[in-house]
Amino acid sequence: MTRGTVVCGVTETPDGRSAAELAGALGTRLGLRLVLVHVVDGVPPGTHESLSARQRQAGSERLLHEVARDIGAGTEQRIMVGNRAEALAQVAAEEGADLVVIGSRPAGFGNRKLRSTLARELEAATPIPVVVAPPATRKRTEQRLAVSVGAATP
Repeated sequence: MTRGTVVCGVTETPDGRSAAELAGALGTRLGLRLVLVHVVDGVPPGTHESLSARQRQAGSERLLHEVARDIGAGTEQRIMVGNRAEALAQVAAEEGADLVVIGSRPAGFGNRKLRSTLARELEAATPIPVVVAPPATRKRTEQRLAVSVGAATP
């Protein structure tokens, strides 16, 4: 039985994939269920069944399957259409999420600050805590995760 749920907003950018890796590591380390969400935005109301919207949704399915395969078994996937912040807040509420993980872009002098407009939008849309994943500078390894999990057990 899991103790909670992490919802992660996934994009096709390296920063979005980095967020998924962090969410996967957190889920594994803390024994939380992981739900990956990709939001297809920019689809005008009433055109969800158009050819271009269906093609974008098919691309989203491929993206989520690929990211889920890289993270590991037990990862759930959802595709939403609409505004990213509203869709992620909706999924987080429906899934009973304890945490929402999203990616960020480096900003500022020397790229030492993080930029995420989505984090500000989510803060207004949901009471669920939002973690902004920094861009990955190296791949999160199973060994690092296993060592920290092994160290935490008495």
